[in-house]
Amino acid sequence: MKRFARLFAIIATSVFSVTLVSAQCEPDTVDCKDTGDPGQICPRELPDATINVAYDEVITVIPPGSFVYLGNVIEVVYIVIDSVLNLPPGIDYFPNATRFYPDTAYCIQITGTPTETGDYPLSIHVTPFIDVGTGPISAGQIVDDTSVVMTVLGPSGIDPYQVHEFQVLPNVPNPFSDVTRLGFFTPFDDRIQLQVYNILGELMHEERQGSPPGEHYFQFDGSRLLPGTYFYRVINSTRFYTGKFIKSK
Repeated sequence: MKRFARLFAIIATSVFSVTLVSAQCEPDTVDCKDTGDPGQICPRELPDATINVAYDEVITVIPPGSFVYLGNVIEVVYIVIDSVLNLPPGIDYFPNATRFYPDTAYCIQITGTPTETGDYPLSIHVTPFIDVGTGPISAGQIVDDTSVVMTVLGPSGIDPYQVHEFQVLPNVPNPFSDVTRLGFFTPFDDRIQLQVYNILGELMHEERQGSPPGEHYFQFDGSRLLPGTYFYRVINSTRFYTGKFIKSK
């Protein structure tokens, strides 16, 4: 029942926030499969968000066909969302359907720019519909307020004790589906270069930008890259810094 509630919590947040808008995302039907456990979510955990930084994630959902309630196995026809409370301000959820049927892969595009930090335990009210021989009927509302917590972190991570040094900030999101944002802080005017390599060491992307003192970002569009692991190199006038990110399907 706990896994059932957690699965419905993710679904509930997506459908409630944009009732009439469908996502343009595509579910991952290659790597995300229901392997016998009721229902499946890929990935299992939402990456943390950062305040005032664009957030974009795609979640694949395969709803369960049944759940156990008070010792009885209940077959699910579909799920309807009643309400969800305590969403992080600035975040929207875009599902590709308004009803979720068992054994079918759906996707949810999660996007926006969070405006307030904190942990947001979502309070979700959902109604599964079951068939008792006369067509789908409500099985009663299920309330879950502990399964999913979305965390919005503070400013991007600049160390206040190193404000006189060049710093590279982690890219968000990571993994990413199409676009990820890679930040850096420079204490002086400089020309910063970004290079992206595949695991074979082949240069896949390169760009430069002149940057005055302060915090800046590369908005990296990796939509043409194949899914997999990539390495980035950020170069300023004195040295270079390396890191890794993952392009999802």
